[in-house]
Amino acid sequence: MIIDKVKDTIIDNRLIDKGEHVVIGLSGGPDSMCLFHILYQLKEELGIELHAVHINHGLRPGAADDDQKYVEEFCAANKIPCDTFSFDVNKIASKAGISSEDAGRQVRYQSFYEVAQKVTATTGASVKIAVAQNLNDQAETVLMRIIRGTGTDGLGGIEYRRKERENAIIIRPLLDITRHEIEEYCRKLDLNPRIDLTNLEPIYTRNKIRLELIPYIRDNFNTNILAAINRLSKIAKEDKDYLYQRVEAVMEQYVSVKNNDRVCIPLDILKKEHPAIRHRVILKIFERIGLTKDITAVHLLRADRLLEEGRTSSASDITAGYVMEISYTMVEFYKKTEIGRMDFEYKIEWNNTIMIAELNAEIRVNVLNRQDLRSSMENGNTASTGSICFLSFDKMKSCGWCPVVRTRRQGDYIRPLGMKGRKKLQDFFIDEKFAREERERTPLLCIGSEVLWVIGSRVSESYKVEEDTEQIILLEYLPKI
Repeated sequence: MIIDKVKDTIIDNRLIDKGEHVVIGLSGGPDSMCLFHILYQLKEELGIELHAVHINHGLRPGAADDDQKYVEEFCAANKIPCDTFSFDVNKIASKAGISSEDAGRQVRYQSFYEVAQKVTATTGASVKIAVAQNLNDQAETVLMRIIRGTGTDGLGGIEYRRKERENAIIIRPLLDITRHEIEEYCRKLDLNPRIDLTNLEPIYTRNKIRLELIPYIRDNFNTNILAAINRLSKIAKEDKDYLYQRVEAVMEQYVSVKNNDRVCIPLDILKKEHPAIRHRVILKIFERIGLTKDITAVHLLRADRLLEEGRTSSASDITAGYVMEISYTMVEFYKKTEIGRMDFEYKIEWNNTIMIAELNAEIRVNVLNRQDLRSSMENGNTASTGSICFLSFDKMKSCGWCPVVRTRRQGDYIRPLGMKGRKKLQDFFIDEKFAREERERTPLLCIGSEVLWVIGSRVSESYKVEEDTEQIILLEYLPKI
């Protein structure tokens, strides 16, 4: 019985938990009507509440309005709330430069998300979004991906459940049910679903695969082609799950965030991983910083070449402004900003707070007497190399200059703490392994061309706190989150 198969799919894949609300995409066609009716029959057993969403795409004047009326009347008869949305999908597609098929999918899912958020806000319950893709859709998806070119992950096809965004989990309870079984279910129970005649026309790639390619393969090569592709999909999913367990372990152990806008991983770790893991780690890192699609095998090959060369400051623009760059012993991933070289300068004011708008940060400045310092800081060379810095206020007053916080300038130099002589700031950045782009953003505490503190790194030997220092300047660098 089809209801038992769907219930098994729900249980085996943990699609729905007791007490949840399920938002169903209800077009009025056979698939969605079957899904609605089965979940309605299981409503009490599963302990769930149902909410229907119908989208009028505006693609079939007259027929689309009839579909909407049909769904609204059906939901009213079953006392299930129904939200309807109307769009001019052709207009949206033309404006966005995409196909009407893609535009339709976008407005559908956006509508599902809006209803899910509304249900959560009004009921406080967890929500799942149920869509009616079936085993035939799975086969069509896998074939379409093969034709367009896919990796082994793509052979896994459609997922039983997928987290699209925060609090928006898509579930597909009919994914083990064939279209024939669905049509038989609707016929036996007199559901009288609406039929979208455009699904019977080979005008889209998916329709051509459904109406022409699959029947041709079934008639000439394999009568059980749907079952064969479904087996392939399940095997590919198992392999994918195993590989991503290893990927997550690598991510958790080695991946870190730098300056809130770069994700880093040690170069040697990424290089030594098998390509099957390395490529997926790269994909996951880019996904973490916002790039979720459009990475192809060509881009991954480019990434491999970059890692093989391994030259510091070598970078590769992967796609859409996202960059992979070698920075000494690390590989950094980031999205290029439209901002050019950063340039700012702020005068330091004693016992005050200076805002650095360009970095969304502030520097707190306090002048202290030695006795005001905690005993833990009482030593001959008190200085911090992180976000806190102690320098001799006595020496600053004696030189007659007031320091500023600024970005680097030509001719800058530093006398690093513990070293004799001066060093060009450029050489210091190279020795300390500052990334090329990071050098332009790093704030510096300076008097003239001399750098007193590379903020977040080293302080100057010239202005260190010594045993006879009476007054000490305490500086705290505080980036805002």
